[in-house]
Amino acid sequence: MWNPKDTYLYLKLRNKWISRSPMLQRRVYHAMAAVQRKLYVLGGNDLDYNNDRILVRHIDSYDINMDQWTRCTFNLLTGQNESGVGIHSGRIYLVGGYSIWTNEPLACIQVVDVSREGKEEVFYGPTLPFASNGIAACFLPAPYFTSPNLQTLQVPHHRMSSL
Repeated sequence: MWNPKDTYLYLKLRNKWISRSPMLQRRVYHAMAAVQRKLYVLGGNDLDYNNDRILVRHIDSYDINMDQWTRCTFNLLTGQNESGVGIHSGRIYLVGGYSIWTNEPLACIQVVDVSREGKEEVFYGPTLPFASNGIAACFLPAPYFTSPNLQTLQVPHHRMSSL
């Protein structure tokens, strides 16, 4: 029987799926991103002890070499469901989505910078011109003069480092 915490790995050369360590917490409507040989699971929701939906703000990462899940020491600033995700230069961009608190689509972009271990941070990026859930996101190369400088938009609301 399938469990929402199950993790599977596909072995292309063997044309076979194998079971791996289960996620730390079950989630639905979450986003996933692979950066530096780690899989990050962000946002989504779960059920509490009363079977009420709750937003998940913590971030879990999976190390494929160790077959191990770890709870990150940094969290999302707000919960996001059904978000798009894009990756660029060691940063994960969680785009739009849906809030179960307000029952409305979101226009926010959260940036999770995992480029430097021990100095990870989460901050808000630029706001979308519209609110949308179920959005798809990716990065396309563009000429330098057309690309906004996201560094100037960075407002660090949350910084964590390891001891």
